Amino acid sequence: MIRDETSAQLSRLLVRRSSFVRALAERPRDKRGLADDLDASRSTVDRVVRDLLDAGLVERADGLYRLTCVGRCALGAYDECLDSLRGVKAAQDLLSMLPTDAPLDPAFLAGASVHTSTPDIPDSAIRELFSSVESAERVYGVAPVALVGQLRPFYETATEGGTVVEMIIADELFDRLAAAPDSHAVILDQLRHDSVTLYRAEVPFRFGLWATESEAGIVVYTDTGVGGVARNDTEAAVEWATEQFEALRENAERLTLDSLDGVPDDG
Repeated sequence: MIRDETSAQLSRLLVRRSSFVRALAERPRDKRGLADDLDASRSTVDRVVRDLLDAGLVERADGLYRLTCVGRCALGAYDECLDSLRGVKAAQDLLSMLPTDAPLDPAFLAGASVHTSTPDIPDSAIRELFSSVESAERVYGVAPVALVGQLRPFYETATEGGTVVEMIIADELFDRLAAAPDSHAVILDQLRHDSVTLYRAEVPFRFGLWATESEAGIVVYTDTGVGGVARNDTEAAVEWATEQFEALRENAERLTLDSLDGVPDDG
């Protein structure tokens, strides 16, 4: 409890005094420099410096105040939190389409670009997925839901340039696709493709997910189709999406031609 209170106090201090902390992160200053640069009164500077010293964020050396290692780390954590909150706000409409327990990491949302479908251009969001994978060297994907009409265009786009594709299909979705002639044929074609590996597994979330070597994304589905897409090229986002894929792949079943009932293996 004491530790939680201390963290809360530090958070409040950073929120209230972030301009002072950022100024000292740029370069050490004396109190007069802080007052002049931040247009603050001397009494305010005295109070702020005292609070920052007491919190261990600042130290005094050679007549100047500078951030400690604690101060720099605290400012970095504060900025990461702000980035995540901005990402959540930017993705608010998209997130509202997901269940309350959707396991999205805020790190994925920080810096993400969000694209929602519109009535006049209903497939605009899914084009973002195609744009992301068309020039990739490798694509990891998780498909809990699929629009059957988009299956063939997706695989053709992904593999056109020799991209290596690994895709995990949710158990329920695979059974439905395998039972429908059109999607059955698409899966069959992909199982015969040298650069495509398909798996089936229980997928515990309802959004689509993909990761390339340089970008990650999610696809949010609604009852009427694709609700929107979020893309992010940060290292943290790619790492998170790749980890989701790899965790599911550990217990996934690799699909073969024999996985499709009644389909002979032509070799």
